[in-house]
Amino acid sequence: MILEQMRRNPTDPVPYMRYRRLGRSPLTVSAVGFGTCQLRMIPEQQALDTLKKGFELGVNFVHTAPDYEGAEDLVAQAIEESGRRVIVFSQGYGERTHFEWLFESTCRKLKTKRLDVFGIACVEDREYLGENVWKKGGIIEFLLEKKQQGRLGSIFCETHGTPEYIGKLIRSAVFDAMLLPYNLLGFHVLSYFPSSPVIPEDIPRNKKEIFPLARQYGIALMLMKPLGGGLMCPGKAFPTHRRFSTERTLLRSEDILRALLMDADVTCVVPGTASVAEAEENAAAGWVQSPLPSDQIAVLQCSTAEMIASLCSRCGHCDLLCSRHLPVSWLFRDAYISNGGSETFETLDRLQYFHLHPQDIATCSVCDNRSCWCPQGIDIPYRLIEVHEQMQILRERGLLPETPDQINVQRPRGPWPSKVISRDIPDRLPAGARRTLRLWLENVGPLKWLSLAAAADHRPMTLVIDTGRTRQNVRLRHEVEPGTRTHFSFEFESPDNPGQYTLRFFLVKEDERITDQTEPLLTCPLLIE
Repeated sequence: MILEQMRRNPTDPVPYMRYRRLGRSPLTVSAVGFGTCQLRMIPEQQALDTLKKGFELGVNFVHTAPDYEGAEDLVAQAIEESGRRVIVFSQGYGERTHFEWLFESTCRKLKTKRLDVFGIACVEDREYLGENVWKKGGIIEFLLEKKQQGRLGSIFCETHGTPEYIGKLIRSAVFDAMLLPYNLLGFHVLSYFPSSPVIPEDIPRNKKEIFPLARQYGIALMLMKPLGGGLMCPGKAFPTHRRFSTERTLLRSEDILRALLMDADVTCVVPGTASVAEAEENAAAGWVQSPLPSDQIAVLQCSTAEMIASLCSRCGHCDLLCSRHLPVSWLFRDAYISNGGSETFETLDRLQYFHLHPQDIATCSVCDNRSCWCPQGIDIPYRLIEVHEQMQILRERGLLPETPDQINVQRPRGPWPSKVISRDIPDRLPAGARRTLRLWLENVGPLKWLSLAAAADHRPMTLVIDTGRTRQNVRLRHEVEPGTRTHFSFEFESPDNPGQYTLRFFLVKEDERITDQTEPLLTCPLLIE
C-alpha cells in the first residue's frame, strides 16, 4: 500500500522514513543518506538502480563530489528518472576560480540555477595546500555571496580534522552542516598516523567534544565512515577477500546505523552504498521504529570490542618500535583496504604493501628481536604474518594493483597511451555467465580523455572489449587528465559456446575503427566452460 502511494506521489516524503532538520537551515533530510564514491567501481546500471531504490525507500539526499569519476552525473540521472525530490550535497576544492567552476558545473548537471546546499571538500586539506579558504576573495566569501544572491541555500563542509580544528569550524558560524567521521570502532579503514606537522583525526574525541558543541551552535552532524569503511561488517556490493577481525558474531549495517542514529546529536548517517541490497538494508536503518533492543545492543558492543582487540587502529605507536624498521601500521592499512573490497579510495603507490615489504618471506617470521608492542594488546608479529600470507594470495590471483616498480617498467599501450594499474578479470567463466569486470587505467599520453558529457562536439572515449566474436562498448564517465587515472566497471556476458577465447581491450574514440594493426591496451585469455 505504501509503495503504491509512493508511485502515485513520487515527490512526497516516504511515510516510514525519519526526516530531520538540517541544522539552522530550512531543509529536512532523511536519517540515512548515501555516499556515492563507490559508484565508480560498479556498472552504470547498477549505480542507477542502487540510487533509485534508495530514493524509493525514503532516502532524500546523497553526498557526492566532482572527483568521484562521474558520480554527479549518475546522481542527476537517477533523480530525473525517479521523479523524486532529492537534495544533492556536492562539494568543491581549489582556488576560487576553480571552485566557482565546480559550483556552476553542479548547477548544470542538476539543471538548476540554485543549489539547496554546496560545500567544501576536506576543508583542512584546502588550507594545508595553501588554497584561499577564509581570506578576502576566498571560497568562503564566494559561498556567502551565493547565499546572499539566493543561488545557494545552505553551506556544509567535509572534514577529517582534529577536534580543535573542527571546533573552530563550528564557531565560525559559516556552516549549516558538517560531514565528519564517526563510528563505534573509533577508527576506520583509512585511518593513519600522519607525519608531523599533520595531527590525526580523533574519532572518540569527536563524540565527547564535537557532538555537544555542534548541538550548542545548531550545526547538523552528518556521519561518514559509520561502518568503518567496511571494517565493521561485510559489504554486499564487493567481495570481502578476508576479514582480519575476530568477532564471534557478524554485525549488520542496519543495526550499526540504527545504533548511531539513537544519539540525539546525530542528524544523519552517510554510508557508502553501491548495490540494491545495500540500499535496502541501509535505508531501513532510518525507518520509524523502536530503539534497538538491549540484547542487540549487547551483541553490537561485544562484537565491536572484539574488533578493536584484533584490528590495528593505525595509531602509529608500533611504527617507532620495530627492530626491522617496518612501517607496521601502513602494512596493516593496505591489507585492510585490499581485502575489504568496499573502500572507495585506493592506496597510494608508494604505500602499497609489496612496495613497503618486497620480500616474499614475512619479516616477522624470521625476526629474532621482537621489540614491537601494541597498546591495544594486538600480537603484531602473529597478525602481520597472517596479513602477509593473505596478501601473497591476492598477488598470485592478480587482485592487487601494480607496484611503482611494475608501473615504471610497463610499456604504454594502445592508440591512446595507457597503463593498466589493476584489473579484476577472470581467466575462466561458465558459458553465458554475467560478471562484473573492472579495469583501473592511467592516462600516460599528452591528451585529455573526454567523456560523453565533456566531449561536446568531439567523440568521447570508449573502452571496447573484443572476444573475437562479439564486441562490447563501455563509455568513459568523466574527463581524465594526463597523468591521472580512471575506473572502467561494467557487466560482461561471456560467450554461449564453450572454448578458449582471447579478450582484447581497446581504448579508442567512439566509432573509431579498430583494425588488426590496432594495439590493444590489454590481452587476457578466457576459458569458457
